[in-house]
Amino acid sequence: MINTDSFMELRSDIVLSGSVQESIALLTDYFDVEYFTLHLFRSGKEANNTPYVRTNYPDGWVAQYLMNDYVKIDPVLAYAKTNTAPFCWSEMTLGLPQMQMMGKALAAGVGQTGFSVTHMDHVNRRSILSFNARTAPGGETWKPFIAANEAALRGLSEDLHMKALAEIFSEQEDLPQLSPRESECLKWTAEGKAHTEIAIILGLSEHTVRSYLKVARIKLDSVSLAQAVAKASSMGLI
Repeated sequence: MINTDSFMELRSDIVLSGSVQESIALLTDYFDVEYFTLHLFRSGKEANNTPYVRTNYPDGWVAQYLMNDYVKIDPVLAYAKTNTAPFCWSEMTLGLPQMQMMGKALAAGVGQTGFSVTHMDHVNRRSILSFNARTAPGGETWKPFIAANEAALRGLSEDLHMKALAEIFSEQEDLPQLSPRESECLKWTAEGKAHTEIAIILGLSEHTVRSYLKVARIKLDSVSLAQAVAKASSMGLI
C-alpha cells in the first residue's frame, strides 16, 4: 500500500517539477520501477504529426519503436483506447505482430511486467501512464498493487495529464481558453451534429448552444463555425 504522506509529497513535487520528463525521474525513484512512459493521444492533424510521448525507455528501444512505427500496433495503446480502468499488461491478448514487437522490446532491455493507468479529461483527451519493470512487487502480476492503490494511481495519472497539456499549450502562442461547454459544443459540431441535436445531447436550449458556439468562434478568431472547428481540432482542443 502506498504511504499517503509520502505519496502526497510526490504529487506536490511533480506539480512543481519543470517538465514531465523530470517527473518521470521522480516516479522512478519513488516506485523503484525501471521505466515509465506517458503518452497523450492528441487530436486533429497533431495526432500523427506530433505525438506527445515522454519516456525513460532505453534509447535503442525508442529508436526501434519510432523507425518501425510501432505506435500503429502497440497493444498497450490499443487496449487503453477502449478501457478506462487501470490494467495489467498480462490481461492483453496479443496477435503475432504484437508478440514480435514485445519480444524485441524485451531484447532491447524493456521489463517483462507492466501496467497502465488511463485518464480522460472533460473534452475526451486521453492519456496513458505506463509502469514497466523486470518483476512485479510480490509476485508475477501487478493486480494486487493496482487494487490497493487505484485511487492514488488515478490521481497521479491526472497530474501528469495536466502537466503534459501545459507543456503542449506552452509551445503554442495565445492558445484560446475554451470553457468545457464551448469545447463540447465544438466537438459535437465536428461530428456533424446540428444545433438542435447538440442541445438535446447536452440538455441545453438551442439558444444556449448557439451562444456557446458563437463565443468559441470569437475566441478562435474564426469567421465561420467550420473554421473554428478546424482550428480547435488542429490545436488539440477537441
